[in-house]
Amino acid sequence: MAKNKANIDEKTLAELKKALTEKKAKITAQLETFAGKSKDLKGDFDTRFEQIGDRPEENASEVEMYENNLGVEHQLEKDLAAINEALVKMESGAYGICANCGKSQTIDINRLKAFPEAKTCIKCHCHCGCGK
Repeated sequence: MAKNKANIDEKTLAELKKALTEKKAKITAQLETFAGKSKDLKGDFDTRFEQIGDRPEENASEVEMYENNLGVEHQLEKDLAAINEALVKMESGAYGICANCGKSQTIDINRLKAFPEAKTCIKCHCHCGCGK
C-alpha cells in the first residue's frame, strides 16, 4: 500500500479498510439474494425474474417484485462501486483526499469513520459551501 497522502495513521486506515471490506461483503450478499453476477459487465449484477406461478395475480406479483428489485440493485451497485473506488484509492495512497478540492482539502476523519467510502469533504458534499 502506498503512503497515504491524507496523513491518516496506519491503525485508522486499517480500521477503515476493514469497515469497507465488511460493507462490500454485506452488499454483495444482499445483491446475490435476488440477482446474479453479470456475464457481460464486470462488477455488474442482473436481477432475476422469479417465476411464482401462472395465474394473472401471480404474474403481477412477479413483475412488481422484479421492478422493485431493479431499483434496489441499482443503488447497491452504486454503493459497491463507491466502496471499490475507496479501496483502490487506499492502495494508491489517495484515500481521504476530496475528489472536488483535490490536494488542497482532506476529508475529515470523522466523516470517513461514519461513511468510509466518502469521496468529498463535507464542504464540497453540500455544494453550497455551508459545511452542513
